[in-house]
Amino acid sequence: MRRNEPKSAYIDACCYIEWATGKSHVVDSWVEAARSKKLQLFASTLLLAEARGGSRTQPNPQAEARIRTLLTEPYVTLVDVSRRVGLTAREIIADTPRIKGWDAVHLATAVVARAEVLLTSNTKHFTPGQVLRGVWIDEPYQYGGEGLF
Repeated sequence: MRRNEPKSAYIDACCYIEWATGKSHVVDSWVEAARSKKLQLFASTLLLAEARGGSRTQPNPQAEARIRTLLTEPYVTLVDVSRRVGLTAREIIADTPRIKGWDAVHLATAVVARAEVLLTSNTKHFTPGQVLRGVWIDEPYQYGGEGLF
């Protein structure tokens, strides 16, 4: 796999929220690659609740609509939070204690889906450049960008 052009990716909730609220445009390149069938995007059904694009006190209806629309596109494969995902998340928490809760579920979903890369802005719990359970972890970068690897 070329790291700058993987065939499958899992994008964490934080990245979708940044994309939907206009704080980051890097995800656009991944969405376009998926739309043009260069890439399969995976997402957890957890995102349906978690990636709202706003808060309870300050909802952002436009961002929520953008995320909801994206998650219904045929090039985004939703992976259910199943028993297998839950058990894999438990193993991840036991093996890597800094990865907890929903972060472990996101990584477990990427593992179960066999995504090549997990993009996340969460560097508190994930280390960019690290490979965990066969999934390359990285901060969002331009899909297909030159000179990355």
